[in-house]
Amino acid sequence: MDKDWVGDKQSVMATLNASNHSKKDRVKNDYYATPPLATTRLLEVERFENVWEPACGEGHISMVLKKNGMDVISSDIADRGYGFTEDFLNTEREHDGDIITNPPFSKSTEFVYKAMDILREGRRMALLLRIQFLESQKRKELFKLYPPKYIYVFSKNIRCARNGDFKNATGNASTYAWFIWEKGYTGEPVVRWL
Repeated sequence: MDKDWVGDKQSVMATLNASNHSKKDRVKNDYYATPPLATTRLLEVERFENVWEPACGEGHISMVLKKNGMDVISSDIADRGYGFTEDFLNTEREHDGDIITNPPFSKSTEFVYKAMDILREGRRMALLLRIQFLESQKRKELFKLYPPKYIYVFSKNIRCARNGDFKNATGNASTYAWFIWEKGYTGEPVVRWL
């Protein structure tokens, strides 16, 4: 029987969205835009108030939130023509509301710590992350300190767009989930599917 696979380890890792095995350069600031459907699905299962989108890119999440009647402030480390420019990880800003974002994956752990530092008790944060966020010794300690309340796993592949280019967004084997934290929550995470 002939093989139907002509790739190698490099191909497998690139398909799994491991950027260190891809032939393409890493995207500056890990900018992968969120498809509007991902935010729509989140709003079908969760409610938020007075939202800050601190990695807004070109506004893909923020526009869906506004379309659904939410008050939203939007910022990003880079000026991409939407929101104001601010480095979330170094902000002194206080926020009396919730946070929803698709953070740069390379900084996602830091985003959780920063958000839990500035959120008020009972306020919530939703981060769109690859399911691989669940693994690593470093994040094991994060989950002990700040367990997510819910993890909503996408049952159908969504495609985040490299540099916001949805026209040329290609599929990969990454599975995404919305991770929901509530400041003060200490229970076990509940896993659900979208």
